[in-house]
Amino acid sequence: MAHLSVIIPAYNEAENIIGALEDVFRDVAPVVPDLEVIVVNDGSRDDTATLAGKFAAAEPRVRVVTQPNQGHGPALSNGLGMATGEWVLLLDSDRQASLEDFAAHWALTRQYDVILGLRRPRSDPFYRQIISFFMRVLLLAALGQNVKDGGAPYKLLRRAVWNEARSAMRPNCWIPSVLLAAAALERDGLKVIQLPIRHRARDHGPSTLNLKRLGAFCREGVSDILFYRAHSRKPAPAPVAND
Repeated sequence: MAHLSVIIPAYNEAENIIGALEDVFRDVAPVVPDLEVIVVNDGSRDDTATLAGKFAAAEPRVRVVTQPNQGHGPALSNGLGMATGEWVLLLDSDRQASLEDFAAHWALTRQYDVILGLRRPRSDPFYRQIISFFMRVLLLAALGQNVKDGGAPYKLLRRAVWNEARSAMRPNCWIPSVLLAAAALERDGLKVIQLPIRHRARDHGPSTLNLKRLGAFCREGVSDILFYRAHSRKPAPAPVAND
């Protein structure tokens, strides 16, 4: 069993996947050598799986899993379901979230159970920032939680938090990362911090959340939030083991 599981969903990221893995082994592995990296290839039509597989052949801590294309959310959930670490780090494969400050964030796990990244400043198209704003408003209205940047592709948390939250999410949830942040904030007994991370522009390839998919994402995201509100239960405080 690894101490840390790094989950990286990937779809058509042949130009980025090797760099994303190199980032992990440059900035994360020296801090937490006892880790596993799970790349979930979401039915990519390019060489993402091949390139990640070659990296894994040389680095036994990397595992590549391929699933039929279902979207980022189901890929992330699938990777979390396979994780064995006490802690999990959620990343995207586009390398926009910098890992330069991971060592400082890992040190905070002595005090906090959940660390939620905030993209500051955010290097994304304006329409994506508008989506995030309305997502924040909806989460506040529907769940009463001020999730400042739920979609940020950088979350470091105890895996037990995910194991508890996922039972209230609908199958094939589109926004498990967003709901995970809300679940952490609403749970009594958890220490949660939301802090800035360095965010950079995407260097290679287009984002999968483009204007063409925007309508479907908004519709499914609202459905996910309403489903979670109907099925979540506020649990009794649970003891959290100290490292």
